[in-house]
Amino acid sequence: MSAMAATKAGRVLGLRELEQFANDYGCDDADLPIHFSSEPYTRIVLHRDESMEVVLICFAAGQTSSVHDHRGSACVIRVLRGKILETLFEPAEGTTLASTAQQYLDDRFTSSPPVSRLCGGRDEAGTVSVSRATDG
Repeated sequence: MSAMAATKAGRVLGLRELEQFANDYGCDDADLPIHFSSEPYTRIVLHRDESMEVVLICFAAGQTSSVHDHRGSACVIRVLRGKILETLFEPAEGTTLASTAQQYLDDRFTSSPPVSRLCGGRDEAGTVSVSRATDG
């Protein structure tokens, strides 16, 4: 199935449809342009249209994303190689965030929480992230 067909003619996908697309998205790390660099991580866009974006994110050993949200969009992520530790955050007093939980992501697509940080382990890791366009 092509990414374009899955966007249903440019319509913004609901979270369940996004999860279904992600689960049906055929990806084998041997076929992907996995690349590591000294930057915080490598982000390679595999597909983008007005409804969605499919991104390969490569973490060299020990690399970490910033604490981030998805600005109103939905996001699902799947680990293809290595281990990724996800730290979840919630608003605390004022403008600060508090770490609330940590979990290792695996090879199933998982919905990403509103605010999180991803951290690669001791070895290289690669993920595929599927995000839909923001609402409104």
